[in-house]
Amino acid sequence: MDSLLQCIVKEITRQYRRLSVISNPDGFLRRKDTICAMKEQADITVLSFSQLELRVWFETVFKEDTANRFVVLMDDTTKLVADIYNQAFVTVFKTRDLLLTYNQQAIDLNKITYQMMAHLFENKSVALLDRQKTISVMESAEIMYGKDGEDISIVKQNLMGIVIDWQKPLQTIEQISKQIVKAVKQGKYIDLEPEIAYINQSFQQHLNARYRQLITATGPRVVHKILAHIERTYSIGSKVALVVVDGLSYWQDTILEEYFADKGIVAHNGVCHAWIPSVTQQSRQAIFRGAAPERNYIQNPSNEEKLWRNYWCSRNYEDFHVKYAYENLPAIPHEVERLAFVTMTVGDNMHSAHSIKQLYNDTEEWAKKFVKSLKSIIDKGFEIILTADHGGVPSYGWGNLSQQEKVSLYETVSRGQRHLIFNNLATQENFVTSHPDVIEQWMVYGDSVVWRDNKCFGTADCISHGGSHVLEMQVPLATLKKQV
Repeated sequence: MDSLLQCIVKEITRQYRRLSVISNPDGFLRRKDTICAMKEQADITVLSFSQLELRVWFETVFKEDTANRFVVLMDDTTKLVADIYNQAFVTVFKTRDLLLTYNQQAIDLNKITYQMMAHLFENKSVALLDRQKTISVMESAEIMYGKDGEDISIVKQNLMGIVIDWQKPLQTIEQISKQIVKAVKQGKYIDLEPEIAYINQSFQQHLNARYRQLITATGPRVVHKILAHIERTYSIGSKVALVVVDGLSYWQDTILEEYFADKGIVAHNGVCHAWIPSVTQQSRQAIFRGAAPERNYIQNPSNEEKLWRNYWCSRNYEDFHVKYAYENLPAIPHEVERLAFVTMTVGDNMHSAHSIKQLYNDTEEWAKKFVKSLKSIIDKGFEIILTADHGGVPSYGWGNLSQQEKVSLYETVSRGQRHLIFNNLATQENFVTSHPDVIEQWMVYGDSVVWRDNKCFGTADCISHGGSHVLEMQVPLATLKKQV
C-alpha cells in the first residue's frame, strides 16, 4: 500500500468498524482511479449513496456480507439514522489537509489524478512552499502523472468502430487489444464489458461456423499446427526457438512488444486459436504434440519435453539438436537447433490477480524482465516463434456444481473455472439439458462444456480460462528476429 493510501485509510476507517460513512466535499474519493486504488491496495469497496439508497443497501447487502469493508460517500452525513450511525465510522475528509505544505491557491483538485496526488504527498516539503514553487511542482507532477489517458467514452467509441472480420483475425484482434489496454491501464476495463460482450458474440458465431475447419487447415490457425509450421518454414540446420508463455492474452502481448525496440527485436505478428477447452492440459499439450491432444495425458514439464523431443527426433533431428527449458533459461549449447522455452509467470499472475488492473501492472513488470530472456535467445542465433496456450478473461461466479454433477466428470483435473470434461456424452447431455437457462452460454465441444461468455463455475469472481471467449482463444503467434 502506497503512503498516500495508508494515510487516507487511516483517516477514513477504523479497525473496529467494517463500515465508514464519509463526506468528501472536494470529490477526490469519488474519482475512479482513487476507488480502484482503495480496492486493489486495501481491499476496501467505495460506494456512493443517498440516504434512501444507503438504507436499502444496509439491509440487503451489508448485514449479509460480514467479511468485506466498505466506505460509503455521502454529501450529508449528519442525518444518519441511529442503527447505521452506531455501526459506522463517520467523518469528513478534506483532501487539501494532505497537502498543507503547498500553497492552497495554486492547487486545483479537479485536475489532480490519484497518481499526481500520491506524488505530491510523497514529495511534500517540510517548509511551506510559495505559490510559484507550488505551481512548478504541480506542473512537474502533471507531466509525469496527470493524464488520465484517453477518455473512456472515446475508447468505447473506438472499440465499437472496429470492423470485425474474423477472416482477417490479426487486424481485428490487434485493434481490439489496443483499446482494451487503454481501458485496463486506467482501471476501467469494466466500462468496456458491454462492447467486449458484443465482440465476443461475433467471435462465437465465427467459432460455430469455422472452428472445425480451422483445425484441419494447413496453416497454423489452431495451436496444434504450430510445430508443422516451424517444420515447413525452417530447414534442418537453422535455429528456431518456440517460446510458449502460459496464459498470455493478445492484449498482454501488446504490452510486451513495447519493450522490443530497446532490445533490438523486430516482431512479425500473427494470431492463432487456442484448443478448446482453452486450458494448459489440452491446449499446451496440443502445441507440443503437434496434433490433437489426448484425453489421458498428464500435464507436467517432463511429459512436455518428451513430446517436444519425440516430434523432432522423428523428423531426422539428433537428440542433441533438441532442447527444452521450463521457467528458467539455461545455457544453450551451440549444437541446439530446436529450442523450446516455457514460462508460467503470466498465467500464475492471472490466477492470483484480484483485478485486471493488477494483472496489467504485473504484466508490465514481467515484460520488462522477460524481454531480456528473449534477447539472449536471439543473440544465440535463434529466431523465436512466440505464442501462448490460452489467454484469460475476467469472469463472474455462476454457481457451484452439485455433487452428482461432479461425479459425472472424467476426473478431478477435468473441472476448471470455465470448463468441464465429462465421463461420456450421455452424462454431458444430461448436464446440459438440466440447465436450460444457461445452455446458450455454453459451447458443447467433444466431451467438454465451456463458457462462451464471462461466467465461471463456482461462486467467486475470477480471472480465468478454459472457455471459448475471444480473450481466451485468440493468442499471439509472432516471429521475433534481431533488428538489422
